[in-house]
Amino acid sequence: MRLKGKIAAWFWLIFIGGNLLMLYELLFSRDSIIALMIGALVFNVVFLPIIVRNYVEINDGVLTLAFGFGKDSIKIRDITEVSQTHNPIASSAASLDRIVIKGNGKEMICSVYDKDCLFQEIKKQNPLVILRG
Repeated sequence: MRLKGKIAAWFWLIFIGGNLLMLYELLFSRDSIIALMIGALVFNVVFLPIIVRNYVEINDGVLTLAFGFGKDSIKIRDITEVSQTHNPIASSAASLDRIVIKGNGKEMICSVYDKDCLFQEIKKQNPLVILRG
């Protein structure tokens, strides 16, 4: 089962706004075209993987979180608590509507469109999990 990661409107605004700003500068400011092209390249190398590779997958008792260049996993039997949060700390989520997954000294933060489906699947595979929110 694969759940698409949630990308908030503010994240899209930053991505689109940044690209539009750099495009505008490239078209109308001929002073530092090389620096602008390098900036646009770096900006997109950072943001595009987050948009393209943003999901949570559950297969064979393992929950895998893929976000941009990173990938992390935890065995569902090791998960002790799953809760919702709006904590703005840096995490693997492009939305402030986040889910915290805790288990055996490990903590992962993600954001998916279908939170209820994720909660149900984790609870189904590990009935001992505490679900909050």
